[in-house]
Amino acid sequence: MAKKLHPAAELAALKTGQEKTPAVAELEDRYLRLAAEFDNYKKRTARQYAEVVKNANEELIQDILGVIDDFDRAMQSVTPADAQGQPALDTFLSGMKMIYDKLMGVLKGRGVIQFEAMGQPFDPQFHDAVMQLPSEADEGTVIGVISPGYMLNDKVIRHAKVIVASSKQEK
Repeated sequence: MAKKLHPAAELAALKTGQEKTPAVAELEDRYLRLAAEFDNYKKRTARQYAEVVKNANEELIQDILGVIDDFDRAMQSVTPADAQGQPALDTFLSGMKMIYDKLMGVLKGRGVIQFEAMGQPFDPQFHDAVMQLPSEADEGTVIGVISPGYMLNDKVIRHAKVIVASSKQEK
């Protein structure tokens, strides 16, 4: 609390800015709070903008993942054993593998990774259970992968569609 000054001294202090009236102090406090709030707003919007830019292509990548699944199924339908003695089929299979690897490399360069689901405990944050089957594996363990899961910059953009062990298989 400020000590009481002589009216002439008080007037001199106000004129020189050494003492502030309560209204000026309140306005100064409001100004400082508003400036801090605005600074926080700028930082928050910058973080949000960076997050939007980081995940801007999520929808496009999700569409491309369907194409990758088709490539993968095509490569699995023709195995090297099928192609033995058939150079055209062997060349086709190796060409498909090269395209698949190149596409996966491009996506990996953009922050897309395929995560492993087989043999992992079922986790609804990463897996989408399509069915349950009795198995020798522990209950709740992923025993089959129908389509793999993918992450974009540590965010799941497609859950792995999996088959989960329901109980021990009886012999």
